[in-house]
Amino acid sequence: MKRFLVAFALLLAPQHLFAQTQPFDMTPERGLVDPATPAPVLQPEPGTTLPAATAPSIGTIRRNLIPSSQLVLSGETDSRAWSIWLTGEQALAPATLHLAYQNAIFVAPEASTLQLRINDSQVLSVPVRSPDNVSELEVEVPAGVLKQGDNTVQISASQRHRTDCTIEATYDLWTEIIPSGTYLSLQAPAARLNRLDDIAAIGVDEHGSTQFNLVVPALDQAALPTSIVRLAQTIALAANMPNQSFEISREPLSQPGPGNMSVRIGTASELSGSVPNLPVAAASSPFAGFLENPDGAESMLVVSGPNWQAIDTAISGLAAPLDRPLTVLRTAISTSRWRSPDAPMFREKGARTFADLGVATQEFSGRRFRTDFAFGIPADFFANNYGEATVLLDAAYAPEVLPGSHIDIYVNSNIAATVPITQAGGAILRHFPVDVTMRHFRPGPNIIAVEAVLMTEADRVCAPGATANDTRRFVLFDTSELRLPNFARIARRPDLAGLSGTGFPYGRAERPVSLLVADRQPETLSAASTLLARIAVAAGRQIPIASPSIAATAAEDTIFVGPASAIDVQALQQTGISDQIATFWATDRSRGGNADNQTNTEETFARWRNVLSGRGWRGSVSAFQDWLTRTFDFTVGSLKLFPTAAEPYLPGRDVRLVAAQQQSPAGEKTWAVFTAATPALLRDSTQRLTMQQTWSTLSGQMAVLNTANQLRVVRSGTPKFVPTQEFSIANYRLIAANWFSGNPLIYACGLFAACVLLGLATSGFLSGLGRRK
Repeated sequence: MKRFLVAFALLLAPQHLFAQTQPFDMTPERGLVDPATPAPVLQPEPGTTLPAATAPSIGTIRRNLIPSSQLVLSGETDSRAWSIWLTGEQALAPATLHLAYQNAIFVAPEASTLQLRINDSQVLSVPVRSPDNVSELEVEVPAGVLKQGDNTVQISASQRHRTDCTIEATYDLWTEIIPSGTYLSLQAPAARLNRLDDIAAIGVDEHGSTQFNLVVPALDQAALPTSIVRLAQTIALAANMPNQSFEISREPLSQPGPGNMSVRIGTASELSGSVPNLPVAAASSPFAGFLENPDGAESMLVVSGPNWQAIDTAISGLAAPLDRPLTVLRTAISTSRWRSPDAPMFREKGARTFADLGVATQEFSGRRFRTDFAFGIPADFFANNYGEATVLLDAAYAPEVLPGSHIDIYVNSNIAATVPITQAGGAILRHFPVDVTMRHFRPGPNIIAVEAVLMTEADRVCAPGATANDTRRFVLFDTSELRLPNFARIARRPDLAGLSGTGFPYGRAERPVSLLVADRQPETLSAASTLLARIAVAAGRQIPIASPSIAATAAEDTIFVGPASAIDVQALQQTGISDQIATFWATDRSRGGNADNQTNTEETFARWRNVLSGRGWRGSVSAFQDWLTRTFDFTVGSLKLFPTAAEPYLPGRDVRLVAAQQQSPAGEKTWAVFTAATPALLRDSTQRLTMQQTWSTLSGQMAVLNTANQLRVVRSGTPKFVPTQEFSIANYRLIAANWFSGNPLIYACGLFAACVLLGLATSGFLSGLGRRK
């Protein structure tokens, strides 16, 4: 009887909660809704308090939606789109959307809207009206909206200021989506995974991260690191989540849940105790498949066999469908799990319309319009010192827009071009060319933002209610284009930007990459698995690996992972790291040094140098250097004829992790070192390094992660060129143009020498002509 009453109450609850969205509604009673009719979009009236989101009940699946630790929609218009993967059972299950948010106090609720769409179907549309605390919304997802496979989720906000009409006031507008309170509640049993692609259905946890717990009872096997890392790469490629990490252990570490998955790997005899439903065939042949978790949670992946050779065969079978041969070039970089659509790849001269790049035609009635899109470039891109791309704008602005307004183009958050609006009366721009410097392009995904700053006379007056005026001022058409010219193609080594962007050079390795894990500690294996998995996702293919001795790696691409005390001294010296780093970190820890409470001496020195740079003759020199940079884009480093030898790097007390890359001792391949003070710190720091927001900023020859989880380039190095294309005069002409643009002093010296030779040759030629008297 008790269960019957609970079920009866749940059946009545939806009608009671959602039949009326206004308190004390005195309108006539609403009629019944046909079950075949899609549920209406929830649009509460002002002043309505929606039911608070509750924890998922027994028999439900929670799918967190936000693929990052923070999501803030800022300005007058902002939008984010990405995709989530659902199994067939999840897509057919009744679903409820939960969304938690809070906004700035300056946002006017009567003129601001928050919307969420799934697969282009509007599921939620509410006024933005939660400045005092977090509001939790709940709405049923109409039947048929969700589908098996990828589902595109888009959250957008249109926001207006309460009282201020200035451009500066638009920067005070924001709405924060709370990841822990934004999810889908699916009325279905625990997830049953059937295919390798279904690994992506694990999703993310409340912090936007995905963790795979690889339970390996036999952690002492000699060939174990290679097998574990290969399996980690396979899982990472299948999931393709932006913030995924791997935890290696002998026993399960935590209860599986949203964003967490358990993987068991070992021989049949090693797994017999922890996997009671292991198939009998695993004792005689390779096995890889999904089995029911003994805890009754989501399915777990089990890889087994009679011995470790059979396990390697099973891993190869899993990896085969996901592998991409070197001869097959990517047409796009897979970014849909954190940014949809995927970023199309530009390998040569080409053009893409904004529609192809995921930007639709948009009309705008506010003061500051902004939208962005992503595209990809290869690791051997070499046109950052002279090249210019072109944005062909199809847009229009209203007669009310005043001169002094402007349209700005940003590349990876750096201003690249400005188009001033100089004439009044409105105008239509048809393929208006805007040259965009390619200085800030980097291998892998790049983001270009288009921002229009629009001023009108009405904004200067700012009459009451002016901020809510919906008269259209600006429109950007999806027929606008991004065009890239022919650019030089040659890779550089070392270059951590190539590693983070496309996994270069390991992503192009034809022979196995040497992986030297310094010890067999679970934390070190976790760091190596997380790192190689991230490189594989960046490369878009499986990285072949082997574990030879240090003596056999002099002429091989090699990655060293481990605590500083266990890293080979030759690897430290070759990559420019002081061989005293382990002693320094150990001494600092023994003295009780707390890096969180200590100031970095280098940063303090730089700050004082900046403060005093404007005084005396040093100030004049500094001002002259600034003028050269602003006027001619010269830097002190570009005016050097010969590179100076760098001293071995010894990190400051606030450094948690050092990532360095350099040529191998033989000079033909690349060595990379990732090290920290302890195995535990190495594991935690590697997890932070490989998060999408941090990984995308990795560059230079050496970078460090500090205690504030900030990545800082400490050494750019002197990279050498690595040919990647067949010999072409046109390509080498572009290479020379970019190299001379980056070395203006050498170009000036060469030009001066050419002029002297021309003068001498001319003088010698003319001396034999004519008469002496």
